[in-house]
Amino acid sequence: MVRKKQKTENEKIGMEILVNVSPVEKRVAFLHNGKLADFFMEREGLEHYVGSIYKGRVSSIVRGIEAAFVDIGLDKNGFLHAGDVGNVSSILGEILPDEDIKVSRPDAASKKIEETLKNNQEIMVQVVKEGMGTKGPRLTTYISLPGRYVVLTPYDSHIGISRRIRDRGERKRIREILNRVKMPGGMGCIVRTMAQGRTEKEFQEEMRYLLNLWQRIKVRTEKQPAPVTVYEEYGAVLRTVRDKFTDDVVHLIVDSREEHARIIRFLKAFRPGLRSKVKFHTGRTPLFQKYDLERKIDEIFERKVTLKSGGYLVIEQTEGLVAIDVNTGRFTGKRNLEETAYKTNLEAAKEIPRQLLLRDIGGIVIIDFIDMEIRAHRESVFNIIQQELRHDKARISLRSISQFGIVEMTRQRMRKSLESTSYVECPYCQGKGTIKSAATIAIETVRKIDKILSTISDRRKHVTVVLHPDINAALISDQAKMLSDIQRKYHCKIDLKEDPTLHREDVVITKK
Repeated sequence: MVRKKQKTENEKIGMEILVNVSPVEKRVAFLHNGKLADFFMEREGLEHYVGSIYKGRVSSIVRGIEAAFVDIGLDKNGFLHAGDVGNVSSILGEILPDEDIKVSRPDAASKKIEETLKNNQEIMVQVVKEGMGTKGPRLTTYISLPGRYVVLTPYDSHIGISRRIRDRGERKRIREILNRVKMPGGMGCIVRTMAQGRTEKEFQEEMRYLLNLWQRIKVRTEKQPAPVTVYEEYGAVLRTVRDKFTDDVVHLIVDSREEHARIIRFLKAFRPGLRSKVKFHTGRTPLFQKYDLERKIDEIFERKVTLKSGGYLVIEQTEGLVAIDVNTGRFTGKRNLEETAYKTNLEAAKEIPRQLLLRDIGGIVIIDFIDMEIRAHRESVFNIIQQELRHDKARISLRSISQFGIVEMTRQRMRKSLESTSYVECPYCQGKGTIKSAATIAIETVRKIDKILSTISDRRKHVTVVLHPDINAALISDQAKMLSDIQRKYHCKIDLKEDPTLHREDVVITKK
């Protein structure tokens, strides 16, 4: 009875934010009713540039793709498309995925890149998407400065309100406030969801702060030569405090005194009322360990995700897309195959959106649900995944479930996925995820020995083979006949030596 009572209390906790700080890494975990709902980290040496502003220099113009490459002082030049030069682009949707903001995008075909830019021209640009692989960061000249309640748009006079603020009376009240707030000519702003219920004084204070920030950016841009950083977006922790720390959050717990002090100073300027919710972790048990988060974070990188019923998901990330396969596993159900498939798919439909968020998966996603014959079952599963995805702040496009249980979707890719940040391609399997079997390597080894012996002209032929113990075992057992045939063929001596430090696929053959 006590356990059930404890579980019920945990379910009513609400949203918690936990911040772990180490000398080389900062980690932020979001718990919803005690369950890990979101996680991201910022590592020393792996900088994040989205939102940062640079004074750059056009290094080259490529007419074939109507784009320019801009030197902004990073390892790779930024990519600037013609449609992102001097116009409202998708900048707000990229930098603020937590807002439902409609922004226009010009017809790229109507603009010629050489008409707007020249080689060696100095321009102010903002990063809207991290560089990935061999690609540099994507840029725009449409600058925006996010605050807690509004986003200042210095080069566009449009005033918009997030569509997540649905109450007509509230939208009208906010517009009236903005009409009274003094704003320089030619500038505009976008009102964020968190602005609901804010007073005119709060709007004025934030607008004053953003305008002063913009003035400092302009001064720095005028004084310093390109390429140079003129504004650096907040790091992971302060970005979380600005964008995610709301009245709905029960508390924010941080295990670093320095970071705790930074958060308090930040809130003093933006939201003094939230300072009482910021707690400093003083326990001897590490913060993430106390909440059993280390194990849960490790599970984010697992290829296989188990479901409560006994079914499981297999998540495969390729270069072009992410494939998610749903399996019944040890769950057999009680009635028939259709019912088993339906229940497993329902559970998977609830878990998949959580995994997409936790792993920060972006791009094309293909979900292969278990085949269901009944159309109502397919529709029910699709409705569940559609409903769960509404909690995801990233922009998502979703297609209806097909007759074969396939769901195609795209999810906004903002930065490198958590997996690509924490893992590298296996140097042994080159990303295949598998290596050759001992029998296959043993057979290949015999062929290599045959090839080497065929090149030795001496009457006394002698080779030494150094190999992994598993491959040696396969050679002297399964492939013993092949080995003896080679020895008879060349009248040679073959010495086999084991080296457990060798990789299974590495075989060293030397001739004497």
